[in-house]
Amino acid sequence: MVGSVGGAGVAGLATALMKEKTTVQDVEVSLVKKAQDIEKVKGESALKLIDSASGVTGSGHVDVHV
Repeated sequence: MVGSVGGAGVAGLATALMKEKTTVQDVEVSLVKKAQDIEKVKGESALKLIDSASGVTGSGHVDVHV
């Protein structure tokens, strides 16, 4: 069956498959970057919460023995 496909058809198919794989990788990279952005925002929010806690000692540690 492959023998019946012309050389240009095989090259076009290979190109299409490589483009699809590249697109899938681009989507995966975008998802990872978005997840990193979300984790960064969560970390910044946690730091703000810790800073705003009334039981923060002078050394920057949260006093859990209130």
